[in-house]
Amino acid sequence: MQRIALYPGTFDPITLGHLDVIRTAAAIFDEVIVALLINPKKKPMFSEEKRLAMIRQAVDDNNIANVRITSFHGLTVELACQEKAIAIIRGLRLTTEYEVELNISFNNRVLSGSLYTVFIAPLQEHIHISSSVVRELVSFGRTNLAEYVPKAVLKQIEQ
Repeated sequence: MQRIALYPGTFDPITLGHLDVIRTAAAIFDEVIVALLINPKKKPMFSEEKRLAMIRQAVDDNNIANVRITSFHGLTVELACQEKAIAIIRGLRLTTEYEVELNISFNNRVLSGSLYTVFIAPLQEHIHISSSVVRELVSFGRTNLAEYVPKAVLKQIEQ
């Protein structure tokens, strides 16, 4: 039986912290599905196509072979069940995120019956990074963000 994990998020944009989580998940699971959530309530900085392309490029640049990238609308738990995933991956940076994520994991377990949530912290040097911080820095004209985002994102920011 193949152990499949789903790593959902808006990835607007993907960061070095996200990449750390993907790399760790890929070392644990046979396949990791990075699932770009299309949330109509959010107004992303980058289009769905650009975000998918940046994720693909970042994964390829880091030679992470057992990752598949997709996008989806709807509930994460439904996609996880459709993909026969045994776990949902969630990145945790701060303890304040833990309570929210734990509550979501309880609900996912009830809705699916058997889905696990695996919390993965990024490397310490990336713990302060979030997509919202990157977007804010870009909005103030900062483009030298090599310590925050993969090269594929830097190219898009510079454009």
